[in-house]
Amino acid sequence: MPARPERALVALGLGSNHAPERHLLHALAALAHDFAPLRLAAPVVGPDTLHGGADYANWVCSFVTDWPEERLRSRLQALEQACHRQKGAAVTLDVDLLYFAGADGVRCHRQCLEPYWLAGLAQLLPEERPEPKGANFAERWRAMQALGKVDLRPWWAWACNGLSPLA
Repeated sequence: MPARPERALVALGLGSNHAPERHLLHALAALAHDFAPLRLAAPVVGPDTLHGGADYANWVCSFVTDWPEERLRSRLQALEQACHRQKGAAVTLDVDLLYFAGADGVRCHRQCLEPYWLAGLAQLLPEERPEPKGANFAERWRAMQALGKVDLRPWWAWACNGLSPLA
């Protein structure tokens, strides 16, 4: 009997500042096809803190998979390319592997503690820790809010347009 593949807990950050209602929903539909069921945090919108461009809509999702990390990364890159992402232009779709907890440990994206990702991680994975001895995502989110370092608002464009995130 073949060995059962290891399963990993995954959280992705999906961001867009160019037609996000189209690109984020396209990405979620594609991800749901490969990794259902997806868990979705409340989407948020906030300023482009890196380049000063248009505001970003950000959405965090999580799921469990038996895909190896490199296969997952390749799939995410293909998803970005399907949305015609180009360096130096408005971002149609950015998909970051925020959290990957597999048999060989936990790996986190360097930006997973930024407010636009941390808000969703605290909703979906409140007890998970980006560092073994550090605070969990929920504790980090509460601390960030207490310091007044949050410039986010709800993003409901998809709902206002009568769209379904998994249609």
